[in-house]
Order: sequence, then structure tokens, then C-alpha cells
Amino acid sequence: MMNLDFVFFILSILCADIVAQQTGNRSLIGPPKLLVQSPSEVWFHLDPDTDQKTILNCEADSNTEKYLWIKDGVEIRDPNFLQPPKSGSIIFEAPKRADEGYYQCFASNIFGTAVSNKIHLRLGSLDHFPNKSIRVVQVTEGQSLTLSCKPPAGTPPPKIIWLYRDAEQTSVIQTIRSRHITVDTNGQLHFTAVELSDGRPNLIYECAATSPVLREEYRSGDRIRLDVKKSSDKSQSVKKLFVSPSEVTVRAGTQMKLQCIFGGRPFPTIFWSKVDGELPESRIVDLTSFESDFGRSLIIENVHPDDAGTYECRGRHLVHTVNVRVMAAPFWEHSPPRDLVLPEEATGELECLAGGQPSPIITWSMNGRFLHELAEDPRRVLLDNGRLLRIRYLNHDIDTGVYQCNASNPLGYIFANAYVHVKAHAPFFRMPAARSWKVVLHSTISLDCDVDAAPEAVVRWVDTDDRPLQIIDGKTKVGYFVGLVFDEKYFLYAVSKAEKNEK
Repeated sequence: MMNLDFVFFILSILCADIVAQQTGNRSLIGPPKLLVQSPSEVWFHLDPDTDQKTILNCEADSNTEKYLWIKDGVEIRDPNFLQPPKSGSIIFEAPKRADEGYYQCFASNIFGTAVSNKIHLRLGSLDHFPNKSIRVVQVTEGQSLTLSCKPPAGTPPPKIIWLYRDAEQTSVIQTIRSRHITVDTNGQLHFTAVELSDGRPNLIYECAATSPVLREEYRSGDRIRLDVKKSSDKSQSVKKLFVSPSEVTVRAGTQMKLQCIFGGRPFPTIFWSKVDGELPESRIVDLTSFESDFGRSLIIENVHPDDAGTYECRGRHLVHTVNVRVMAAPFWEHSPPRDLVLPEEATGELECLAGGQPSPIITWSMNGRFLHELAEDPRRVLLDNGRLLRIRYLNHDIDTGVYQCNASNPLGYIFANAYVHVKAHAPFFRMPAARSWKVVLHSTISLDCDVDAAPEAVVRWVDTDDRPLQIIDGKTKVGYFVGLVFDEKYFLYAVSKAEKNEK
């Protein structure tokens, strides 16, 4: 079987090429822009029975001239990896324990350097399940049931999933998607009320272990078949099968998942609320979907500090409360810093709007070097404790580049690139150089002057003898690239501030 990580690597290069082709004709020449990079944590293992190939992705746009990798803050000069041509990604054919560490990719050209996040390459492991025969569990229709599965040892701790398998066609495997069956966060499989169809002769329930070291693959574990006896009793009292702990701590910016799995017949509907506030409706996964276990799981995306509080689930007469504490590692309040494209002499502002508790420390770099390491420049000003970087009188030669924002506190950090392209070019007209209008005498006509220049151009209206347009009250006026004219001929002339200053 082909390594899925390698497949992703090939797809990442193809995606980067497609994005570069689609944007190449529209984008201005400027510093590199990262298109694909690996997550902040990548695992590998030393199992000789499986493909050990490990890839750290770093793909930038077609403006990139050079890639450079550092490990633990030091440039890599004697690499233990392969690097395909025109790619920044690196491939460890057979990674070793000594390859563990923090890696960072730099993509450069003459305009600047884009920097990836730090990628922690870590050694992990996952043992196999002990070999067991199929276990048969007898249960009565309508009863609640919980099946457990003990995961094998592993680093990081593996996650348990459950699958359907056909006893006669072992290659037929399906994910369990049923309104009355739920997997809890500890890996137990719960039946709200067992149905006769759950005990079909060829239906096997199989638990499996997944881990980042297996890269989307899994190890098969215990296999169970249900022997369901028919019952005439159509109702069962409601009871708790699994609930989240009464105290839960989550990190800001991550996903929070609370569960209340109740058994009973008819199926109890679960209702969620926040005792000391309102649920963040815009960030809640649809409670009628499979992802939320059809309402038995409350999933909140991109957790905010104000999501802390007491949550309550209700199913008939049963109630369970969970006190949620939000651990505020740095997170983006709205979005990472945005790219800027501005003309010379304009003022540019880069925002690094990160929250956290304690408040994160904001640092800025340009092309991978801290601003305080660069020559002092009074045009650059840090405001609001570093959350805003303002650059006045932008200069194409000095300020075009890639700026990095890092927000960190004792709980972690977030990192992002912002691309600043300072335009500098002589004026040119966007409309045709010669135009003529046929108008009715004494009517009103609007003539536009659509000019592009960097710095911004000074626009003036002249006649055929290069004389300034005479403004006549009530008859002629000049506004923002607009003139009201009568039955005389006027021409447009634009000159940039830079050219004007040279004369």
C-alpha cells in the first residue's frame, strides 16, 4: 500500500502548482508566499514492518528562488533527507531517533523571506492488539449496551474508533453511523437501545486504534458479535451511559466536545444549554448531524475565553452539568495579519490581534529577522503593546518583504506571515489614451481620469495648449477624477509625486 503521507506530499506540490498558475497572472512580483506547510507536530516511528518515509511540507509560490531549513535554530548543512527540485518539502526515507527536533522552513527571493511555523518532528510508537477470537455478547432487544475496548500502548496515546465488518467478506468495512449508537471520548461503544438488526449474523463490531504515527491508517483490535433476543417490551427507562467529567479544561482556539449519552426507549432527546450565558450558536456543530452524534455531543469550534462556564444537558428527567475552564493559550481574535499592497509614500498597518490569558507577548520579524535586530527606522512604530505595526512613508526598496507576527505566552504560541508589497511605478492611464464624445450643447457630461501610479499621481486638466482648465462656477468643476465640461475640448495629464519632485 502506498504511504498516505507520500500521497499527500504529491498532492501538496500539485496544489501549490495549481494555485501558483491560477494566481500568477494576477499577482504582482513580490516576496514568496507559503501555500502549503506541515502542522506544528509531525510524528514518525521506527517499525521495520511499515513504510517509515516521513515528509515535512514547505511549498511556496512561483516567486520563490531559494529554500532553506533550520533545525533547533541552526542551519542544516549535512542533511539526512531528500529535497525534490523546485520544492521546499523534505523527505526522510528512513528517519532516525537523531532526527527528532524543531524544524523551520525559509522561502526567499530578492524581495524577502517567508517563514513557516516551527514543526516538531517527534518519535512515536504504537503496539499491536493481542490476537483474540470473536467475542459473542448476548443482549435483549430494547436494552442499553456498552462495549469497551482496551487500546494498546502507544506514544502519543492512541484513539479508539469502531467499525462494522462483514464476517464472511472481511474486506467489507464501514464506519458506524447510526442514531442509536455512539462512541464516547474514551473509546467505548454505546447502544441507546439495541435493535434486532444490530445482531445480524454476519455483522461484526471491530474496535481499532489510530495514531499520528500511522498516518491515517489503523490497527485492528477486538471483534464482537451481538446475539439479540427479541422482546415484546417496547419501553425502557432512561439512564446515563456516559457523560463528560464535571470539570473540563480546554484550550482557547481549539474544539470543545461535551457528551451526554443516555440510554432508554423511546430514544431520549438531549437538550443543551449554558447555565451562566448563551450558547455560541455560530460556532456550534449542527446538533442534528452525525458529527455531533445526533445531539448527544455538544461541539464548539474555535473556543473563546468567554465560552468558560457551566453547561447543562437534559434528557427527560436526567440532568448533567459540566464546568468548563478555558485555558487561554494564544489565539487569533479574528484572523491572522493580512497581506498589504500599497503605493510608495502611503502608510501601512499590520495587525497581530491575538488574545490569551495571560496576555501574549507580541514580537515582529521581517524576512525572518527580529525588527529590533534591524537598523533603527523611525518610520516603523509599534502600537497597542505590539498588536499594531505601523509603517509610514512606505519605501519600495526598504519595506517590501515578509513580516512575521509571533504571539506567545507560557501556554504556547501562534505564528503567521504577512506579505507587504510596496508599489512604485510611473503613472499610466487605465482608459484609452484618446477618446471623443458627441454631446448635446448645454448638457452635462462627466469625464473620468482613471490613473494608476505609485506614489499616488497628481492629476490636472488642461486644454490643447496645455493651459489649466478654468473652473467656472455653476458650469465646470473638478472632483475626484471627475470633470463637468461644456462644448470645449480638454485633455488629461498625470504626473506622479516622485517625478514632480525631480523637476
